[in-house]
Amino acid sequence: MNKFKSIMTQNHTKAKANLHSLYTDRQTYTSSVSSSQQVIEEEKHYFYRNLSFQFAGTDYRTPQQLVLFVYVSEGELSCGLPLAPYATAYEDYLLRLISAAVNQLSDGYENTHKDTREKPEFSMQPVNAVVQRRNGCIYMAHRRAFRLRIHVRMPLINGVWLNGKSGFKAVKALLNLVGDKMAQMDKKALTAHIQTYVHQLGIREFLRRKNLAGFIANGSILPRKNGGDGPMEGAVPFVSPEGMQLRIVLPDGSAFTGMGLKKGITVITGGGYSGKSTLLDSLEMGIYNHVSGDGREYVITDESTCKIYAEDGRWVSHDDISPFFSYIPGKTAVSAHGLSTGHENAHGGVHDFSTPHASGSLSQAAGIVEAVYGGSRLLLIDEDTSATNFMIRDANMRRLVVDEPIIPFTDRVKELKSRGISTVLVIGGSSEYLKYADRVLLMENYVCRDRTKEAGMLPGILGAGNENHTAIGDNHAWMKEKYLRQENRQTDGIGSWCVEIMPAGYIRFDEDTADITKMTAIIGKGQMHSLAYEMERLITEMEQGSIDLRIRCEQAVDGMFADTVDTVLSHTHKYELWLEEIRPLDLLMAVCRLREK
Repeated sequence: MNKFKSIMTQNHTKAKANLHSLYTDRQTYTSSVSSSQQVIEEEKHYFYRNLSFQFAGTDYRTPQQLVLFVYVSEGELSCGLPLAPYATAYEDYLLRLISAAVNQLSDGYENTHKDTREKPEFSMQPVNAVVQRRNGCIYMAHRRAFRLRIHVRMPLINGVWLNGKSGFKAVKALLNLVGDKMAQMDKKALTAHIQTYVHQLGIREFLRRKNLAGFIANGSILPRKNGGDGPMEGAVPFVSPEGMQLRIVLPDGSAFTGMGLKKGITVITGGGYSGKSTLLDSLEMGIYNHVSGDGREYVITDESTCKIYAEDGRWVSHDDISPFFSYIPGKTAVSAHGLSTGHENAHGGVHDFSTPHASGSLSQAAGIVEAVYGGSRLLLIDEDTSATNFMIRDANMRRLVVDEPIIPFTDRVKELKSRGISTVLVIGGSSEYLKYADRVLLMENYVCRDRTKEAGMLPGILGAGNENHTAIGDNHAWMKEKYLRQENRQTDGIGSWCVEIMPAGYIRFDEDTADITKMTAIIGKGQMHSLAYEMERLITEMEQGSIDLRIRCEQAVDGMFADTVDTVLSHTHKYELWLEEIRPLDLLMAVCRLREK
């Protein structure tokens, strides 16, 4: 600490550029293969109490903007549960313990009578109800420590000269806060947090072994409070229908009882405001592990679950939509650069279809095709957010409209099932899907009942649903390859773009914009940052254009937190500050929505 104090004192009232002396000088280099940072002087570490810390710069034009890394020894979080397999839960707990307190400390420095540059400022990554990897706290195995990432703005005098004394006191207060929080940490709460995560992973493993699509524990609170994250007070707890109830016993002896959702075709129906869409939304959020008190701690679904919408006006680029369209009336594929399947145009361009403004049915077809290509094994569809002419076409309409290019989802839902892709549909206005359902759930005032047998006895349902309305010889194929082409995207590399995360769910790269408002599995601002961060990398790595897009997305996401150096931002884009875990499927579907101007 004396070393840090000496540097701050010596540079008091001096140019803010002298803050560079706080951190290790690094030389950034790039090649056609990778980029990295090479240390050209000894690492600068500081020590205080039982903590170690170091600084990193964010940009030479704003030297007062620093990143402070505080290292907490893994021994400080010892609670009897192994660290290696559950590191994400440990990281999450530590970030929750420290983050809010640090941000509150920063608020205490506010002074409305002074220029904001004259006071210190700290910020840490905020958290939500989901337990996932975040760069705000990363376990570094080679150091046997957790690294907390804190953004620091050192105070200036007249916006130019460093206020070294005030900056030192502020950082010392910050470190004391972290040290005090660690000393006061409730080990029982830590153990309970990790144990919940262990149980969630255990249930996920059970579902994989038993070939189940999902699980909802009895007592789960599915409705949300005023559309927010918290559970609704007074809500009806979920109880599994008796015939679908199962008991999961984990290796540590813990047991959970609830509804086991088998793979196949599930229809959820019920009257208005009965809870059917709430149940579907909960299944979508089951891809995440939630903290205790969320109400959905043990709502678990396949990690590849994807909710599909009709997205009028969506950009579609080089998708093979032949599973759902036999031809496109009046035109062939619209010329567009970007994503290509490599198929030749055929059947009016359905094997290589592009449009800058898709209809509801076209966009829903593209969404399903992309999800299947991206590896989704569970599709969630609500008729209220779907295109009716895409979802169903009953027998009378088939007789009346002979020349219909749209192949409705009813004609593909059983084919998807045979390919190992399950579907959960919320249906309230048509009985058409009851013909194909393996099970039918009826929601009444948030009470779930199994009505599969009763639905099968309805007129026109018994024995129906086995016919394939679309001829077997149809020339359709599920998309197997997709490539990111950049003929129209000229860039000098990462940092040369104007990147902006816009309100309402848009990510902009210069004039190219991705509308991800219907990617409702993206729930955190940090996930938006991660999408922007990885999308820019994909766009600028032009030499990787010959590699299948799905493979590139998998590699990008796998390596997001692998680089534990992560000390210098490549440039001043704010989205690089806080990153959260995303799925390769999320990245792929965001790239597919990247609209060129």
